[in-house]
Amino acid sequence: METVTNEYKQTVHYSNRSGVRAGCPDCHVPHSLGPKLYAKMRASKEIWGKMTGVIDTPEKFEAKRMELATNQWEIMASTNSRECRSCHDFEAMSGDKQKASNYKRHMTAKDEGKTCIDCHKGIAHHLPKEYVDPDEE
Repeated sequence: METVTNEYKQTVHYSNRSGVRAGCPDCHVPHSLGPKLYAKMRASKEIWGKMTGVIDTPEKFEAKRMELATNQWEIMASTNSRECRSCHDFEAMSGDKQKASNYKRHMTAKDEGKTCIDCHKGIAHHLPKEYVDPDEE
């Protein structure tokens, strides 16, 4: 998983002004037991893909990136971005500490019932080259 680890190291979730670092499990592994076990079973499929040569090179991984990303986005949407919300909470967001435009977008998203992944695809990993932002169509 060097490909995704290296790109993650270039993001605000790895290095930021406050020194708080989210690790892979913080975003990809639920805290409660049932969902955690399910996530671990899903992850074993990716490990199997690496072991069997399906995604064992950067080129093969890139060829599958859209499929892998879409699967993760669907999971995050179905759980209301549960793992994001273990650190980020609309109610705790400060209009004084965010740019006014960002705060306004966050409050609009809250009012519209959006979840983090609706707007933040590509926040910790590169977007697949096939990805088309629905807001830009």
